[in-house]
Amino acid sequence: MSDVSMRDPLPAHDLKLNPHAPHPGFAWLIGIPSDWALLDTNPESWQRNAVRLVDERFLGQRLRAAERRAALDFVEQLVADCQRAGTVLSLIQLGRMSTGVVGSAGLHLGWFDSAPQPAGLALVRQTLPRTGTTQEVETPVGPALLHRDVASTVPPGGLTRVRSTVLQLFLPLPGTTWTALLSAATPHPELDQVLTDVIVAVGRSIAPAGPDDLAGTDGTTQ
Repeated sequence: MSDVSMRDPLPAHDLKLNPHAPHPGFAWLIGIPSDWALLDTNPESWQRNAVRLVDERFLGQRLRAAERRAALDFVEQLVADCQRAGTVLSLIQLGRMSTGVVGSAGLHLGWFDSAPQPAGLALVRQTLPRTGTTQEVETPVGPALLHRDVASTVPPGGLTRVRSTVLQLFLPLPGTTWTALLSAATPHPELDQVLTDVIVAVGRSIAPAGPDDLAGTDGTTQ
């Protein structure tokens, strides 16, 4: 897999998390790919931030009105999907594909609490679908599972079903009942490897926060 440029992992309390989505009560860290943007899903602010996000991502480029509308439609639908799914944190990538068309992708983080059962790969394997392929991924906190499948989906902002690659990475945090779930999908074949690299890199950055990570804070999460 190719290298992914990552920002230093941030404590969860330094990020704007969805307060209505389940996530651990303890502090944790996550790294953000340097060329991806955080997606605002707050009902009160997402709309104006979506316009700003699209305009900043295509700054200096010739973006036709129809392309700008399509990008905004993608963001709008992605926000709605994240709100319904209870996503804790979402990242977004917008840009032009090699064909010249506007392309987009989202990466989403959710948390699953298996209490009273401790988090572990055995429990994850029980929930995986029979289709697709699964590979084990080593991370600093222990093994994760990356599941890859293909599905017929209607992309956010789209009108027709297309063949999409669907990726899910499950990372149980040892000694807890919490499993991080990263998910991403793309209908663009040229983004398959990019998404694979990014989802693995972000998964490897997730870890419980230590005392040094919380220096200068009250040590709480959102």
